[in-house]
Amino acid sequence: MTLEELKTQASSDLPITDQEHLDQESFRNQEIKSKWLDYKTRYELLLVRNKGDYQKLYRAKWEYYGGKSDAKVYASKLLKTDLAMYINSDDDIIALGAKISYLEITIKFIDGVIKSIDNRGWDVSHAIGWKKFEAGMV
Repeated sequence: MTLEELKTQASSDLPITDQEHLDQESFRNQEIKSKWLDYKTRYELLLVRNKGDYQKLYRAKWEYYGGKSDAKVYASKLLKTDLAMYINSDDDIIALGAKISYLEITIKFIDGVIKSIDNRGWDVSHAIGWKKFEAGMV
């Protein structure tokens, strides 16, 4: 599921849709929160896996640019002071770093949705209190 799909899902999950049955909306919070906690877990596991892949790739690039690989793959030797610049500007490193950043942004978005779900319970409670006030039950 992409970040855009998650945004669409959040826009359908978060609004309180049934003003007449607020008690049911309160129960619905638990279903919604469970779903979003599942999303968070999936994306956190993807993030951990990609960070591990990044470390392996970084080591491979360090060996390559540092002259630790097979001698026939090199066109020239680099200075050790230049290693970080070459590794960090490598296309594979940049691509995997972007994937990690995307996952981190997605997890941050999911955290925001979960916080909104928690606040949604307060909103339902407040709406019930307002209905009582309007009915003269306060």
